[in-house]
Amino acid sequence: MVRVGMASAPSLLAFRGRILAALFVALAFALVASSRADAAIIRAQDAQGRTMTFDVRATAVDTDWYAAVLRATAHGDEISDVTIRIVPEPQIEALCGGAAAACYTGQRGPAIIFVPAGKSALLAGTLIHEYGHHIDTAWRVPGVPELNGIPVWWAARGMASLVSSRQVAFDYSLGWSHSIGEIFAEDYAYIHTGDADRYAIRWLSPPDEALKTAMLAELGGSPVALPELPEVPLVLIRSGTLVPRNSYSVPFLLLGPGRRVTFTVTLSRPQRKGIRARAQIVCDGRVVASQPFGKGRARRTLDVPNLGPAGCDARIVSNAGVMLSYNLRVRLAIENA
Repeated sequence: MVRVGMASAPSLLAFRGRILAALFVALAFALVASSRADAAIIRAQDAQGRTMTFDVRATAVDTDWYAAVLRATAHGDEISDVTIRIVPEPQIEALCGGAAAACYTGQRGPAIIFVPAGKSALLAGTLIHEYGHHIDTAWRVPGVPELNGIPVWWAARGMASLVSSRQVAFDYSLGWSHSIGEIFAEDYAYIHTGDADRYAIRWLSPPDEALKTAMLAELGGSPVALPELPEVPLVLIRSGTLVPRNSYSVPFLLLGPGRRVTFTVTLSRPQRKGIRARAQIVCDGRVVASQPFGKGRARRTLDVPNLGPAGCDARIVSNAGVMLSYNLRVRLAIENA
């Protein structure tokens, strides 16, 4: 799982990579009707002719771009055992959880990577991170519980010592950034992108050249350059119903300074007297912006520059005794980008 967030300059968005133009072998596509009217199965080949499967459930998707990103990674036959399901971004919350930008299901069921539709540096890094989880699931470290990365990585990272000292865990009991599976997925993404400013495990240094070389050798060779990617703001769109006197939040990371967060909320039933709810941006436990929904105020926008690095969330807090429906939009950008 990749958490929603933003990387430090020069990138806009969390977690990934320096972008290079590249030439790739041509794709061979086969379009097959799926059991759903709004879905299509598209197949492509990697550089060795292995099949890659995309389950497209969004409109105007450039599947060739997703295939080019995966083709650029170090991988093996396991690439034919996973389906990349491309969905509209607002569906990611229901599929993956509120803090996730994407997710992978192969540990407990069919191997599926859920990623949002689009084309950006964020999506490239997110896809590579999630494919790292697939690599982790497909490879075994003898005598070690899953998830455990790959053998050379487990040894070089000193994971056995970190486990014994309780700095890392096989689950999320110590937090996302101390989960062995997430550390491996971040390391896997980093050896392809090489940008330390986008590395989200802040308590560890990213892989050095020796670890990168060892990982690539064990995985079967060096990757090729990633396709050229646009740097665009991350926009999250959510809608739902807020029960009386409850709250809803969209968490995100700002990995560097100079971030601009724009939070727009449209709320139903704000007409009664008094403050019905508040829109807030909260970073590192501190409210950095807040506006009330009073009588007749159905829409509020918070626009806050110069934030980060921080862990934040955009939040709606209700003090009403009735249900409130909401539509919200969170835009994360680098200043002057």
